[in-house]
Amino acid sequence: MPGEVYRVQENTGNPVHPFIEEVVSLALDRAADPRPSGHQDSHFDEYVRGAVEYAGEAAVKEAIRLSLTKGVTHRMAGREAFGDDDYVYGIHVGVAAIAYLCELNSEPQIDP
Repeated sequence: MPGEVYRVQENTGNPVHPFIEEVVSLALDRAADPRPSGHQDSHFDEYVRGAVEYAGEAAVKEAIRLSLTKGVTHRMAGREAFGDDDYVYGIHVGVAAIAYLCELNSEPQIDP
């Protein structure tokens, strides 16, 4: 939604929101073991997998952090993490990260 702040604990301080590391971990797990191609969200896993294969996990982690906690656009995060000519990986990773964040936010929370 326009103007919506990404809900990650680093931004909100709200303990029910996931940490950025949870989003990064889910993204890398899905890249390593993508959901079946028939799954409605499998394209997100393939986006991240392609970025990992192209530039490695460190670039993917950086793009996710820049997009979700620094408020950088996906394109600018991609330029910083993947280079000026390969910013499209940042767009793909950023879109996937938002989908993973939404998934984590929709999971039932367990009270400590």
